[in-house]
Amino acid sequence: MGTSLSPRHLYESNKNSKRVVTEEWLERKIETLNIKFRYFLTLSFTFQQRNVLNQYLDNQHIKKVILDFFYPNKKPNDRIRLWFFTEPHSSGALHLHIFIEGMDGLSWLSKNNRKITINKRTLFDIVARDFSMDDVMTEALTNHLQRYIRKLGYGKQSVDWKSIGSIQHRLHYVNKSLSSVDFDKWQHLDYENSDLGEMKNGR
Repeated sequence: MGTSLSPRHLYESNKNSKRVVTEEWLERKIETLNIKFRYFLTLSFTFQQRNVLNQYLDNQHIKKVILDFFYPNKKPNDRIRLWFFTEPHSSGALHLHIFIEGMDGLSWLSKNNRKITINKRTLFDIVARDFSMDDVMTEALTNHLQRYIRKLGYGKQSVDWKSIGSIQHRLHYVNKSLSSVDFDKWQHLDYENSDLGEMKNGR
């Protein structure tokens, strides 16, 4: 009885292997670099990009906006780290998933004479002491992103925060393009803007 795989089974095996190998490689990166991701952020744009290379240029700006929020002045060597994954809608327009490390809320708020924008309901919750610093920080960052990334717009769906939860589950989700017939050169992972190596000089 023959054991050779049909062309279809060979294709299925090959594409699943790429996905598994990529996910395992990223898991090892998290372990060896001691990355502590806290947030899974999704950005959906009003003015949508369809070209992946152009999206990488947008990602460079988005990264700067996020880091400027946490560190308005000099960026420390031990700053938070981010990973960027681009994903196309069925229309071909791109949206963005970002893994983000966290920061202690009180430490964040107490530094640099910080100015933040929050809505009135959150302010009432603070007065009533029915709030978490994490919620205040992510709301302030949402407003910051919508202000400085014009392509986002101000819609409620433009910025979606979730806990990172199971890192294996999140990695499996953002690498789903590797199981697609449209797979091309690992373009979903923005390697240049993601912190996949040891950081130097606050990069």
